[in-house]
Amino acid sequence: MKKLQSRVSIKVKGLNQERAFNNLSKEVEILKLEREDQRTCQLEVLPKDAKKTKKFLRNNNFEILSEKSFGAYKWGKWFLSCYGIIAGLLLCITAYLVQLPFLWQICVFGNEVINSSEITQVINQQLPSRLISQIDTKEIEIVIKENFERVSSVSVAIVGQCLVVNLNEKVLPDEMTTNFQPIVSEYDCRITHIELIQGTLNIKEGDIVRKGEVIVEPYIIDSEGQKREVKAMANITADVWLVGTKEHRESYYRTYRTGNKVEESKVLLFGMTIYSNSKEMRFENYQEEVYVEDLITNNILPFKLEKRVFYETKTELVETKFEDCKDEIINDARENALQNMEECEIIKGEDYTVSSAGGVSIVTYIVTVERKIGGYNGSD
Repeated sequence: MKKLQSRVSIKVKGLNQERAFNNLSKEVEILKLEREDQRTCQLEVLPKDAKKTKKFLRNNNFEILSEKSFGAYKWGKWFLSCYGIIAGLLLCITAYLVQLPFLWQICVFGNEVINSSEITQVINQQLPSRLISQIDTKEIEIVIKENFERVSSVSVAIVGQCLVVNLNEKVLPDEMTTNFQPIVSEYDCRITHIELIQGTLNIKEGDIVRKGEVIVEPYIIDSEGQKREVKAMANITADVWLVGTKEHRESYYRTYRTGNKVEESKVLLFGMTIYSNSKEMRFENYQEEVYVEDLITNNILPFKLEKRVFYETKTELVETKFEDCKDEIINDARENALQNMEECEIIKGEDYTVSSAGGVSIVTYIVTVERKIGGYNGSD
């Protein structure tokens, strides 16, 4: 309870303390008196007597060394001294309470074809005001359905200070879409099977087609001889050729790092160097890498640490005959071709060719796989 009691502690220095404090006790209530030495003591009085006590001490030639407040009186003084912060806090709370009844945001979810800004514009025209209490969500739902035929269902709710619109759009049948696309081959291949579902064939089984060539056109000729656009649909299977290549040179220059390196670091502020630590670099040939990062995170000043690393390099002439590493080159070309395979595909055949000119040999490896390349392609 003593910690919560309001009191003022005054530390003083002076002579003739006995007589002075006896006279002081006749005017104010001294809660505590504690002497540290013959000339220094500390006394506690009630807050209402603090001013009178300090005046008495000064009149009796006492030097006031320090003054401390405790209890509710201390917090009262702090409250009065921090009135600016408290006033700002009260102003913020008032502003928050004033804006609380108003709507500040409109969020639209579930739309893919309809633009959100169009829905927001219609809602803003419908709102009588931004007061949440005056907004009728049911009426907004009706207005949205009346203005957008593509909307099949909609729900509107107010969450906090946000108007949330969730809607579902109607899925239009393909017959209502006019932007039909042909089925186009994505590969160089040979057609092995075609099951036409809808459209007009541009090739036949056994034909070889190139990448980008049209297989099924998105139209039919009706009984009256008229051209009518439809969605191109077909099941198509083909032998697809996956190609991988690998080049070999009988002589070439190879550059490599020796393992020796020299590091240099700088501390930058606003692009200017304020500290540098570098070593002498004597490499004739080298590769340089630069790294820049924040020196200290969460710092007001944007200190940057720039590191430069110089790696010593050497260049040598490498000479190898194609026949000495032929199997390895062919295997690399095969691996490059197999990277284009899809999951669970079966290889129907493999072959490769080698072409050489001017000391350069190129291996072309061809893997043949069976793949469905048509399907139900076209625009939705």
